[in-house]
Amino acid sequence: MQRIVPADTGTVRPHGLRVAGGEAPAPPSQAGLAAEDLLEGLRLWEFWTVMGLQGVRRGYRRSLLGPFWLTLSLAVTVTALGLLYGQLFGLPPARYVPHLALGFIAWQFISGVIAGSCSIFVRHKAWIMNDRRPLSLFVFTDVWGNLLEMAHNAPVYVGVALWFGVFAGLAGLQIVPGLALALLNAVWVGLLLGTVCARFRDVPPIVASVMRIAFFMTPVIWIPEMLGARAHLALYNPFTYFVELIRAPLLGQVVPAVTWLLVLGVTAGGWAAACIVFTRYRARVPYWL
Repeated sequence: MQRIVPADTGTVRPHGLRVAGGEAPAPPSQAGLAAEDLLEGLRLWEFWTVMGLQGVRRGYRRSLLGPFWLTLSLAVTVTALGLLYGQLFGLPPARYVPHLALGFIAWQFISGVIAGSCSIFVRHKAWIMNDRRPLSLFVFTDVWGNLLEMAHNAPVYVGVALWFGVFAGLAGLQIVPGLALALLNAVWVGLLLGTVCARFRDVPPIVASVMRIAFFMTPVIWIPEMLGARAHLALYNPFTYFVELIRAPLLGQVVPAVTWLLVLGVTAGGWAAACIVFTRYRARVPYWL
């Protein structure tokens, strides 16, 4: 009797795709899985925009003004410190108050991103443990929430600009690429610090201490020219460039080329470090929570 041998139809993947020659599909690389995580997080933009908005509202639930307490708080701070430090430093209010207001707006965004990044995955532990969602989803949620909080502070800048006659002009268009770079850096900070802080719980207190010192070392409430011959010392602080990236355009000033170059360098280096850490340890984050 002649034996009938079935034809080779190839190996079937779990999703119904066939692999020629019957060979098993190669497992995806860690870099491929990390890139897929980021792309999937971007694709779910409707999800994280709603989550970020709800997060801001949740912080001010049952309050009369809601998130606009942020606006009122900043307005009171700028008014009080503007009058006090303007007199102490001997600076005219028309120069000092806009500098102070935009410095606070930029710094609150920067510090909010960094502080929130230290607990991104810890705060969303329930989601990560019980639902297969990309980790980048929670990073985008946090960055979007900080952007919304900065938008709530925009009326303070508008009021200061109208009162003191600040006109940004064409220089104000620099805020578009400047804000885009700030958001790009916020994402890599979230990926990097979120992963590291999920493993090492001593890192968040260290970061908080560094940020408290950095606030006073960054020209937020003071002006570099006040240092006289040592004004160049402010240029050694990387936070200075990120603050100026947001403040200078809205004051009608041209952002220096060195600021763009340094911020681009930090962006490239930060993304390289974040990709290495996130690619290697992304799969371990759920086990660290």
